[in-house]
Amino acid sequence: MGLLQESLQIARRDLLIESRRAYEILSTIFFTVSAVILISISWGAPISITIEEGAAALWIIIFFTSILSFTTSFAREMDRGTIGGLRTIPCTPFAILLGKVIYTIVLLLLVLVVLTPMSIVFLNIQPTAKIFELLLVLVVGIVNLAFAGSVVSSIVMYSEGKTLLLPFLLFPVSMPIFVPALLASEKVLRGLPFTDYSAELRLLGAFLILVIMISVFAFEAILEE
Repeated sequence: MGLLQESLQIARRDLLIESRRAYEILSTIFFTVSAVILISISWGAPISITIEEGAAALWIIIFFTSILSFTTSFAREMDRGTIGGLRTIPCTPFAILLGKVIYTIVLLLLVLVVLTPMSIVFLNIQPTAKIFELLLVLVVGIVNLAFAGSVVSSIVMYSEGKTLLLPFLLFPVSMPIFVPALLASEKVLRGLPFTDYSAELRLLGAFLILVIMISVFAFEAILEE
């Protein structure tokens, strides 16, 4: 409970800072809405968008939106010179990383709240009983992406070109997330039973465990440069 409480305090601090800079949250939401509408216009009327295209669009939007969140994670600490204060917090390095992960998950879930109804309207995502299973797949993928992206963000925060390096490094690291998440999303939208996409969820769970193990052993060295 100590680790969780420390992480929640760090996440709460970042969310308070973010709430005082409402234009960043609004710009992320505006990007999400614009991306959905532009994809719908580019691929024709919503009714002509296939299940594969709709699922791909969901994850493309989530990926690029997550980049906006990761650039305000550790990079902001470096830009403001508060990384030193973050290091002196009386908690484990993993608690700091977990706090950043929780912060990112909250932002991406906020995006998901906007993205889901927009996808129903513009991307031919049908609001059937399977919508809850689709949300499960999306949330599991977002948690994986938050962990992987936070680690990448911490690695590039010392670089002068961190804004450019982040998407370059995040894309290959995220491939083990997007491939099973995309396949699972397609199967859910096709109305297939849970057993048909449980293998993809197990892959996402295995990747999450791997990232957590790497973070536990490596993040202290990353934080101390």
